[in-house]
Amino acid sequence: MSWFRSAVYRAVEAGGKTKLTHKVRSYADTVVYHAGNSVVEGAKIITHRIGAGNSKDFRLTVKRLEEVSVSCRGMERIELLRRWLVALKEAERSSAAYSENYYRHLNEPIISDEAKEPPNIPTLDYYVDPDLGKMSFHNVFLYSRALEGMTLSVILEAPNEEEVSLLLEIFG
Repeated sequence: MSWFRSAVYRAVEAGGKTKLTHKVRSYADTVVYHAGNSVVEGAKIITHRIGAGNSKDFRLTVKRLEEVSVSCRGMERIELLRRWLVALKEAERSSAAYSENYYRHLNEPIISDEAKEPPNIPTLDYYVDPDLGKMSFHNVFLYSRALEGMTLSVILEAPNEEEVSLLLEIFG
């Protein structure tokens, strides 16, 4: 759009210094400004829809983990611990499978038609923070204060045997 602005400026300079030329220049600046904003916002939408399909908000996830860890009691706490355990094991398994497949395919020589097919690397969900970068659920869980909140919850209300076994497995 800079070509549009420079063309208008040249036309205005050729026309002299009147109120009309000032209005034309102001209008051209406004058009370029709005067009630039439209392009930027469109790029954000495209990036969000295409590139960030498997990324989630880091801060929101940390906040939810911390709130839920303190507020759950009884059966809700057991269900929460089960979900955390499953999510942590899944993140660990996916991470191990990802790194194993990734490095294995890097070391293999490329042979004819196999090069056209992408390697079977599992998709990982990432939690994105502008300061810290991409993190897996395992890293987000450790970063949050969910374990501290759960410990506080256990102090306030004694856990049953199932909760103790789940906690030991999570801490293990």
